[in-house]
This record gives sequence, structure tokens and C-alpha cells, in this order.
Amino acid sequence: MKPLLLILISCLVVSCNTNNNKSASGDYENIPLERSDVNPNPVKTYSETVKSFETTDDFKVSLFETKQTFHYLVKIQYKNLDEEDTLKVPNFGIQPSVEIVKGDSIRPSCIVGFNDEKKQFRESKLVYFEDNSLKIKVLKHYAVAAYQGDAQ
Repeated sequence: MKPLLLILISCLVVSCNTNNNKSASGDYENIPLERSDVNPNPVKTYSETVKSFETTDDFKVSLFETKQTFHYLVKIQYKNLDEEDTLKVPNFGIQPSVEIVKGDSIRPSCIVGFNDEKKQFRESKLVYFEDNSLKIKVLKHYAVAAYQGDAQ
């Protein structure tokens, strides 16, 4: 009886002290916070042609890598405007994957975001032109937290 009790207590101690710092989808610490090589070309681009009676203009939004792995530069071009913004991607323990999709109702417009660890698109910002102004609206904020439970 004594050896069986010893085995049960050992199993209980081992299971309570198991360290679960790693996420199911990746390892947060293995993704460098800075890129060694920054791609000078856009990683994603969205373009839409807008025709009116007087002109034809291209609405163009591009995402560029920065030195910081989870930050991207957003460059917007429309009519005679050249503007910039930033996109911050949460660290899911995987290399960031950014996307640009067509906006729903406003023309011209697009939604800038990223794919999460399940490859599901997460919208972040709406970029659009309205009332002779270029506008950027934050749609959602995201954060990732890692929790470590106490063994009791």
C-alpha cells in the first residue's frame, strides 16, 4: 500500500508543478522583437479606382515592415494626398501576418488588420475618404496576455 501512495503523491506533485508558459500556438519568446532585415517593398497593398465626372483617381493603401517585428507602416495615397499611419500587431507567438480587405459601405475604403494564430482576420483600422478628407478610424484594439497559474 505504501508504494502506491508514494506513486500517487509523486504524480500529484509533478502535475501541479507543470509549467505552462508556452502558448498552444507558439512560443512568444522565440519571435524576435526586431527584424534583422526590413523588406523595403510593401508586404500588402490594396488599390481601388474611383471614377467621377471630372477625374479618375486611385485609392491605394500599402503595408510596409518596420524595424520592429510587430509594427507596420501604413502608407495611403489618394488624389494628391500621401499620408502615413501605423499598425501594431499583437504577439501571438507566431510571425505576424497582415491583411488589407475591401471596406463594406464607404467608397473608397479598406480595412487594415492581421491574421491571428488561427489564421482568422482581425480588423484594426478603417481607412476611407469622405467629405473631401482622408480618414482613419480605429475599429478594434487588441492585446495578448500570458498568465501563469499558481500551484495549490
